[in-house]
Amino acid sequence: MAKKKKTEVMDGFAVVRMVSQAKKDGFVPPAAGKNAAAPKPPPPVPVKSNSLQTPGAPPGRHFKTVQPPKWTLRCFECGYEFHISGRTQTIYCAKCRAAIDLGDYAVDGPWTRPIKTGGRVHIRKNGHLQHVAFMAGNITMEGTLDEQSALECSQWLEIGSDAILSDRQFKTHNLRLAAGATLKLSRKLRIHHLELFGTLEGEVEATGVVTIHDGGDLCGSVRGAHLQVEDGGGLSARVFIWPTGSA
Repeated sequence: MAKKKKTEVMDGFAVVRMVSQAKKDGFVPPAAGKNAAAPKPPPPVPVKSNSLQTPGAPPGRHFKTVQPPKWTLRCFECGYEFHISGRTQTIYCAKCRAAIDLGDYAVDGPWTRPIKTGGRVHIRKNGHLQHVAFMAGNITMEGTLDEQSALECSQWLEIGSDAILSDRQFKTHNLRLAAGATLKLSRKLRIHHLELFGTLEGEVEATGVVTIHDGGDLCGSVRGAHLQVEDGGGLSARVFIWPTGSA
């Protein structure tokens, strides 16, 4: 005699629980047909609070902001150097709290008023400094200055082809000679970075990189840790190169 299959019996609580779970999973019974409700879409991916979402962009695509570049600023009162980012007209020294002008200036004629700024000064071809001192972050020199005038840069000094000045009239952290410019040194030039598109004659000692570009020329001697001579650059000098960190 064949054994009868045992029939599984489910109580009402188990049936209700299975139906509830099926609805959560989006299950549509076959008998519902076309009038059945469509399953609910999955919830959107939340956007993290520390990221930026562009309006109208699909959820989940994050975009990063570009931070402004940092640059070094030196206080003209106490000499303290610190880093800042972005640009504003005035900032205060992080050490002595002295106000530092960050404006840009252009000189296109006779000038007798001193300038102190962490920004840029452009002395154009018609610019002529008379009994005055300029202290700036960057200076582009294309004009002239008398013997009582001087330039001081905390970053870059660029000397143009029409500029007239001696090496005793400027002090700078980095120096760039434009194409067609010629500078004859009366003493050793101690510099960080040096870029030559023009001609420099004399003795150079650099803590950074000396770069002679196409059309540039260096005559004399150069001491430092890094020397780059591009195709078309000229070098007629005694060269002393030592690794960074050595004597």
